[in-house]
Amino acid sequence: MSKSIISNDYECIVCGATEHLHRHHIFFGRDNRGVSEREGCWCYLCSRHHNASGYGVHYNKKLDLKLKKQCERKWLEIHDATIEDFIAVFGRNYLE
Repeated sequence: MSKSIISNDYECIVCGATEHLHRHHIFFGRDNRGVSEREGCWCYLCSRHHNASGYGVHYNKKLDLKLKKQCERKWLEIHDATIEDFIAVFGRNYLE
């Protein structure tokens, strides 16, 4: 299991809750879940901010994009990489 590049605290990255946590792969979907795992692009979310309400990242495009941008910035920093490098791994840029 990889370490997260944005937070390894066992709490919801949105609200700080410590119960009913889910491991959320930030770049999800059939092709990106494994890449997210390998690259540490995941975080903990409580059920409310994951998929149990309209506030959840799977239903809230604003929250989804916020996490994607946060993770992309951190990935670029850690790897001293360019946006083109990020696109080569994840298929697209979320910062623009």
